[in-house]
Amino acid sequence: MQNSVEKLLALLEKQGPGLHALLTRLTLREDVAEDLMQELFIKLAGSKRLNQVDNLGAYVRTTAINLAFDWRRRESRLSTCSDEYVDAVSEEKAALTRLIDNEQLQIVLEAAEQLNDLQRQVFVMRHIEQYSFEQVAQSLGKTPHHVRALASRALSRVRDICSKIQVRTTSEGEN
Repeated sequence: MQNSVEKLLALLEKQGPGLHALLTRLTLREDVAEDLMQELFIKLAGSKRLNQVDNLGAYVRTTAINLAFDWRRRESRLSTCSDEYVDAVSEEKAALTRLIDNEQLQIVLEAAEQLNDLQRQVFVMRHIEQYSFEQVAQSLGKTPHHVRALASRALSRVRDICSKIQVRTTSEGEN
């Protein structure tokens, strides 16, 4: 048990800033990202499967992504509209431009929530974290060709879902 906690601490020391940045991008809130980092460590420290995992980095990243999307689902059930999101866009942009960027990101993240776990992982790693196909494949234990296919299907599905969300939002705004 002590050895696995030491491995986990070393991994979080190395990947912690990247995980925090990923959680901030997925939640759009730095305070929530900090809470999720703590929750991630507690969850991993108490995991009985930690010693059985072949790729600890991928396991930690997957757990972080799942925590972020679970938080988004809980948050969307609690409130449909919140003004407390952190705006990571520079102050030089006009207020309307920041609003549009934030709304578009919200739509993309809402669409990504509807992907299956593997497609969501590939989508997040490829399009949000900007990893190469080879890096994603290595992390997930898949071939680059398989990752390209998954990324293509995920992106296509996100586009379809986004267009439906935008149509729904537009029709609600007209009523």
